Amino acid sequence: MADSAANEDGDDAVSNGGPGLHDRFISTLLDTVARERYPSNQLLDLLQSCMTGRDRERIADALLEKLAEQRYPSPGMLRRVAGLVN
Repeated sequence: MADSAANEDGDDAVSNGGPGLHDRFISTLLDTVARERYPSNQLLDLLQSCMTGRDRERIADALLEKLAEQRYPSPGMLRRVAGLVN
């Protein structure tokens, strides 16, 4: 396709140097996670199923911020974050 080229991570990079579709999708999901007080498991599952190694730190950072906001974080969220950082 003339308008895009794949980089080494398999993302569709826009030829003008803009973010690839994968990065835009991950960013959109992370924005939703940041806005929601309690992001749904379906949203978090989708985010994790689409992540690359490069996305892992961004996702872990976003979820760690969620944990810091909660006085009593859910065991599920704690397990999810532990799985990302280990």
